[in-house]
Amino acid sequence: MKKNVLKITALLAFGFLFVGCNEDFLETTPLSEVADTSVWSDPKLAEAAVLDLYQGTWAGTLTREETTDAFTDQAVFTHPGRGVDGYTEGKMNPAGNFMDMQWFSWPQLYPFIRSANNAIQKLTLNEAGMEATLVNRLLGEAYFMRGYFYTQLMRQFGGVVLTLEPLTLESEANNPRATFAETVNQILSDLDRAIDLLEEAPRDPARADKITALAMKSRVLTHVASDLYEPSKNSGVSTIASYSNPELIGWTSGSQLQRWEAAKVASKALLDATTGYKLDYTSPASQEEAIINYEDIWLQGDENQDFIWGRLVEEFGFGSRTYPGGDGWSQGPGMVALYHGPNGYREWAGTTPTEALVSKYDFADGTKFDWDNPAHAAAPYDNREARFYSTFLYDGGGWKQRTDDVVKFDKFNELQTGYYTLSDGTIINGVDTRQGPVEDWNGSRTGYYFRKFVDPNQPASWPNDLQKVDAPYIRYTEVLLNYVEANINLGEEGEAITWLNKLRFRNGLPAVTESGAALLELYKRERDKELVNEDARLFDMKRWLEGPQSLNKQVQQILIQATQKPGTTVTDYRKDTSLFDYVYRPTNIVFENRIWQDHVYFMPIKQEEIDKDPSIIQNPGY
Repeated sequence: MKKNVLKITALLAFGFLFVGCNEDFLETTPLSEVADTSVWSDPKLAEAAVLDLYQGTWAGTLTREETTDAFTDQAVFTHPGRGVDGYTEGKMNPAGNFMDMQWFSWPQLYPFIRSANNAIQKLTLNEAGMEATLVNRLLGEAYFMRGYFYTQLMRQFGGVVLTLEPLTLESEANNPRATFAETVNQILSDLDRAIDLLEEAPRDPARADKITALAMKSRVLTHVASDLYEPSKNSGVSTIASYSNPELIGWTSGSQLQRWEAAKVASKALLDATTGYKLDYTSPASQEEAIINYEDIWLQGDENQDFIWGRLVEEFGFGSRTYPGGDGWSQGPGMVALYHGPNGYREWAGTTPTEALVSKYDFADGTKFDWDNPAHAAAPYDNREARFYSTFLYDGGGWKQRTDDVVKFDKFNELQTGYYTLSDGTIINGVDTRQGPVEDWNGSRTGYYFRKFVDPNQPASWPNDLQKVDAPYIRYTEVLLNYVEANINLGEEGEAITWLNKLRFRNGLPAVTESGAALLELYKRERDKELVNEDARLFDMKRWLEGPQSLNKQVQQILIQATQKPGTTVTDYRKDTSLFDYVYRPTNIVFENRIWQDHVYFMPIKQEEIDKDPSIIQNPGY
């Protein structure tokens, strides 16, 4: 698919430049009004204004070093002092002592909501008489983006302030939070309006269309059908049960089964409207095929049928080191290799996988991995399922060509995350450990790195080139998983298994044999593995009421120690079981004092927001 370059900032800058340079100081019409009129009477400027709303999406989990998976049991953020411990140690408070993620932030999303409101009003009026097809597309996008922004806020805060008209000075104050039900209904109304208006819009994975809106509706309805918002299920959570305003954080009436039915219907509507990627296997793909199948989902980017909507590197300026409004770095998918890659490649090891995540990956035949099994523990990286090799970098795994100055430590381009003792007693610290010879301050704390979303063909040559891997916000497979989850909760296991097997076969795994509670647990593991690094686990953990299972435990690393066998000769180290005996030990690391606090199910509204509008009620536990 040919990518259409969106020159958002340039268009907007041009649009306001010609009115901002007016030297007639006696002009009686405010320049802001002139600019607004100019924008909504010019088709190109109107389109640019709507496209500017997409800047509020950022790049999801690929935006920066700290990913949302680092707030869960699946990953850990390597560098202390940036507020991640606010989540993992339950220390969040209204003063804002936690990392405020731009793409979920109350103060940073409301300006985009106000812009969407203005676009909806101006496009609905269409006083300039712009062509109806264009107006419908732009209006549909504006409704979608408003629904998307409110979805981001709802998943963090519950019911939020609903502003649906351009704000005036008189309307800035006294805007109490809407109930959770009102917030959800408004989101669904916006998405349904977008679906109608975008019926004829061309398919573009960088912009909203009917398919995008259908997929987002599936996400919303799956999320709100979950146990976190159901009184009969969340009553065991003390902060929720004692909260005096339950209508702000969940349902107070209605049937959970009906909500799951709505999620099922919405998910199936998307599945029927388009097709996913390589979901037509009738038996498991070979491991080689399955590895390629999973990697191609991001290496093919928007060319892949699984890619419904996301940020395309080239379209939003991520091909250079900076972007308009940025902080001097290209914050996006072009930077993911640098952000999360091995320190032995002079990369930053920002967020790295935990042993808890790695252990979720089965063997290729579907057998669960178990450290208590001596055969598993002796060769933990052999014959694992395909997604293991597409998702992780691990000791002894092949990777890119080392830079010229690092080749002397590794001539074989293999990850070195262990400690290797030679026959003369010399200990070699692996190149990619925190004690390695290249950069001994920013290596992984767990012994693993993420490979997912990294282009294996991109040389380790930062900062000369940035990779061209696009960042998906939502994929067809996520909606497939939503459909499976709804069917399981409705007791329709046959349909759930049919669709879950489509995913498992693509990934080289055998057909499902589980039922009941075991089927639900298998589904959750599949979802965790499939959507890792896609902003899923944090919200799944919360909506499933599994905060304690996720964070009431310390992070585990893999400690790898190898000892040279007597009578062997080693010139240059590489992993070789004929030359070394390897011992693998999962061990706790006390890097963060991880503990779950129930108030973390919902984010605190910053005190500064409540100070501006005392009618806003704080979330429970704060």
